[in-house]
Amino acid sequence: MTVSVLVVDDSSFFRGRIIKLLQQFSSLKVVGEASNGKEAVEKALRLQPDVITMDYEMPVMDGISALIEIRRQKAVPVIMLSSLTFEGARLTLKALEAGAADFLVKSRLDIKGHQYPLLVEKILALGKAIEVHEPVAAQRAAVLPKPVPVRTVQPSGLRLIVVAASTGGPLAIREVLSLVPASLPCPLIIVQHMPERFTQAFAERLTEHCPMSFSEARDMETLQAGRAYVAPGGKQLLLQPQGAHLQCRVVSEQDGRLYRPSVDVTLGSAAKVAGSGTLALVLTGMGDDGTRGGKLLHAAGGRIWVQEASSCVVNGMPQSIRNAGLADEVLALAEMGRRLSQLAR
Repeated sequence: MTVSVLVVDDSSFFRGRIIKLLQQFSSLKVVGEASNGKEAVEKALRLQPDVITMDYEMPVMDGISALIEIRRQKAVPVIMLSSLTFEGARLTLKALEAGAADFLVKSRLDIKGHQYPLLVEKILALGKAIEVHEPVAAQRAAVLPKPVPVRTVQPSGLRLIVVAASTGGPLAIREVLSLVPASLPCPLIIVQHMPERFTQAFAERLTEHCPMSFSEARDMETLQAGRAYVAPGGKQLLLQPQGAHLQCRVVSEQDGRLYRPSVDVTLGSAAKVAGSGTLALVLTGMGDDGTRGGKLLHAAGGRIWVQEASSCVVNGMPQSIRNAGLADEVLALAEMGRRLSQLAR
């Protein structure tokens, strides 16, 4: 399968850099470019690309307005290119809420850095997701590994909930947690693939839309029941015991991992300190981050729920958990939220 791409940016230099990169891959085909949002809308409808890369700050029509107009007429995945500022983060989150599939920090699209390969990976993952989502009946009929026997989660034994996601995660997380009251019997941690500055804005946005209070996790912070903590972007979140409670360790780990924060790191740490008292929710996202940590958690007696495939923007992370035989239950987002609210009661 060849994934067709429309590149949108008001900078001809930056458009050229992205196009030159994408042309190196036989599985990608650049079908057009646009220098403003209005032109992007017209070319998106005429050229019918599989994926669009979109800057949000452009003349004539900004990227978010163009995204809304394109998504109103055609369900094409859009990757927003954002600035690494707090305001850039807030605008990016608004774009994700408006229907953008994913984002990357524009200033980090350095040919020598890891973001260019990540851009290609995201485009390919979203392109393949289109192919997967179209034949829904065939997808449901596919032979998949059976989940392990259901093990009921008891509120009395629950010490920690970890919610993990990547591509498509911000909206999925909000959909689940908008149903959950602030009376959970344990703390909740969110591990969403995001860079620094974005996670604080994400925590603030969730607080606006959900009953619980959300904050960016701080090093040596003691976790409180009924509160939610977002793993800081660009760092790793570990856990350690603090009396009868759990405490965050936020570290600048330079181990070459693609994802910081990494779901594997946090789940592996949770397996050690909270073990069978841990419930993990693995939502939409590309790749397999979370599977290695999930194996440790499963061996320690923890539970893992995964998002059902048809509602995932990209089904990589949940599918990897299922393929490894680690999924206790496969649930729709609304059902996850309902089940968590029951635990809160």
